[in-house]
Amino acid sequence: MQFPFKVIESKYTTRKEFNVTDGHQPTHAVFYLKKGRFEIETEGGTEEVKAGDCYILPDYVYYRRKVLEPIEFVYVKFMCNENCPYTLEIPFGKVNFADEERFLSNITALEKLLPKDDYLSAGCKEHLLLDILFQIYFENITEEQFFDDAPCHDIIVNCATEYIRNNLKEKILIEQICRHAGTNPSTLNFKFRRQFNLSAGQFIVRERINRAKKLLTGTSYSISEIATRCGFENVYYFSNVFKKETGMSPLKFRNTQ
Repeated sequence: MQFPFKVIESKYTTRKEFNVTDGHQPTHAVFYLKKGRFEIETEGGTEEVKAGDCYILPDYVYYRRKVLEPIEFVYVKFMCNENCPYTLEIPFGKVNFADEERFLSNITALEKLLPKDDYLSAGCKEHLLLDILFQIYFENITEEQFFDDAPCHDIIVNCATEYIRNNLKEKILIEQICRHAGTNPSTLNFKFRRQFNLSAGQFIVRERINRAKKLLTGTSYSISEIATRCGFENVYYFSNVFKKETGMSPLKFRNTQ
């Protein structure tokens, strides 16, 4: 059975300062900080990572980082498995766990296996990482998204949804989607309503709100930063749309999770 990720490297390490303080990760990475503090700046803003935090940094995010207090951490590099028939959209940044006991159990077991490099240990480390990533995915996905991820065999819909999800931070025009998917607004909306029971415009709003929910619960970004990352023109418009879609303000949603 194919899984969506492959472990490249895992280790326990200490740093007074990072060897590389800015740039891109060569692969995706999970950091679990055991001691100390560091600060990291990405396009989403600046945040502090401290002992007990788990931070995910993908290869497509440009970062600047510096150690604030000597750190010790578990570090796992992983990559997407192109042979897997499905993908998981993992949020980046600092993540919180609803089932913290499950996460701590997995990361502790992973840490104990780090010095070992035999085939059995390598397989166990990969399965432990996968369980951590699956936990992050399912704790940050809505029920609607889960069912919408069921296979769709309409090429136009798949092309359009991929374009939308890859450009949520930008202003998205229906005409742009149509050019990308090779269709027209009437056909696009017909296909979206058949697949999602939503127009293309409604689908864009829902995807932005779903991403905002992930960032509200999985990161410490400010409300303003999240609004920008999700493609809203300003924080006031974001707050109004979010409340209309969820029944509560972004701040109240964050505080109730």
